[in-house]
Amino acid sequence: MNRNYLWFILFVILSPVLHAAESAVFSDLIEINESGHKVKYKRVKEPSQDAIDNSQAEAGEDMDIKAFKNSYISPYNYTQDPIAYNMGTSSVAGPNGTYHVGLSQISTTNINLNSQNAARFDETVEAWGQTQRWGGFALGGALQSGVIMEQTGQPNTYGTTGIIFPTQVYADWEYKDAFEITGGNILLTTPWVNSISSFPGATYANQNNTFQGVTANLQVMPNLLLTGFRVFSYLQFPDNGFSSTTLYNTMGGPLQNMGSTSTPGATGAGATWNPSSNYTLNAWFYQFYDYADMWYADNNYHLPLSTATSFDFGVQALTQNANGSSIPANTLAPGSSTQNLGGVSGNAVGMKFAVNVGHNTVTLAYNNVFGANGSYLNGGIVTPYTFGLETDPLYTTPALNSIAELGSGSAYLIKDSMSFLDNSLKASLAFSQFFVNQVYATQANQITEYDAALQYTIPNTTLNFWSRLVYVSQPDYAGGSFLQPRLIVNYTF
Repeated sequence: MNRNYLWFILFVILSPVLHAAESAVFSDLIEINESGHKVKYKRVKEPSQDAIDNSQAEAGEDMDIKAFKNSYISPYNYTQDPIAYNMGTSSVAGPNGTYHVGLSQISTTNINLNSQNAARFDETVEAWGQTQRWGGFALGGALQSGVIMEQTGQPNTYGTTGIIFPTQVYADWEYKDAFEITGGNILLTTPWVNSISSFPGATYANQNNTFQGVTANLQVMPNLLLTGFRVFSYLQFPDNGFSSTTLYNTMGGPLQNMGSTSTPGATGAGATWNPSSNYTLNAWFYQFYDYADMWYADNNYHLPLSTATSFDFGVQALTQNANGSSIPANTLAPGSSTQNLGGVSGNAVGMKFAVNVGHNTVTLAYNNVFGANGSYLNGGIVTPYTFGLETDPLYTTPALNSIAELGSGSAYLIKDSMSFLDNSLKASLAFSQFFVNQVYATQANQITEYDAALQYTIPNTTLNFWSRLVYVSQPDYAGGSFLQPRLIVNYTF
């Protein structure tokens, strides 16, 4: 067992003795199975006869707890927990495993300047659970049900879709908090292949796009995590089944003429390195079979200046080339009967700078996507599992647009984020512009997006209210300008 964990367990055992004079004693229990794997970690606050303030000792213990929870593979972290992933809740394993149930109501509508209106109302319920471990093994799954009402194009005329589907069914094995492998219907949380169906950390929705495949994590050392996956099919919400197609088959966009062309899936391998608490490096390789190969990396550095003031710096880059049958090279451009989109040969770079003062953060970001003339969208990149969802990691991706989806060109973003009432109330304002190298007639050459978001979590509860208003200005030939308000109410119990 890792020496750091031995010291931690020793600390846990001795802490009631060392801190007997505290106003409350924290007893930490760790159950270890025959293979040496921790299957339970629970922190219980017990009353004490003494009432002496020892906040520094308690804070030190909390820091150790926090460090242990931040270990990627630990009893605190369940990488397949969809509700914790979407809503920021935490999972603590008990003797009988752990579970969540979440309720979500989502309302959204597009208000076009040409009076077209496409409204959508979602009611979603999701339950997730994972058993206790036996010899390191655990079973888990998630059941998602919901009703989606979507306007069909005529005023007050709606089509209704009902779903109930096991979005997750998996087996998981961990070895001594160092190695984990999961197979079945699974969540993925990597930069360019992920399962969340709305912008990360912003919407707290319950809807997940999961994959059929296998993923593994290896904690090489405390500051280095290696991750790999191989997936074969994909579940697009609100479908009731997995398929071998991607978001390009259903979302339209530049590859709208590809029809039902399928793909063998995707493979990825990556590393997350945290040599210090202020620096993180992510490096990934992806194979999007029959689309493209991608190499991606980003660096993020946090520079504290004082208790209330700090800077954040980020640099990212990627490159792509064609893979397999190269679906983009053999797909006709929208509105054309002769012009193919071209083989993938794209690149992207990005920079980010943020100033944090108290509870306010101002962020400036820039991305450039470029490549050779005659290649796919003259250097555009393909994103089969984030297209149309705006869940990619580019610094300038706001709510409804991404330069990774629009083609080659450049984008910038200015954003101000604020928090109030002990972070229970959060607000943000953002302005972004996209300048696109136009290749086909209906491709927008410039888009401007304005975003305002407000989120409130009722203190000491898991009830979240989140609202967003987006205004998109774009040419009429690309769909015209529109407003999109969205409201989400979410509760976990």
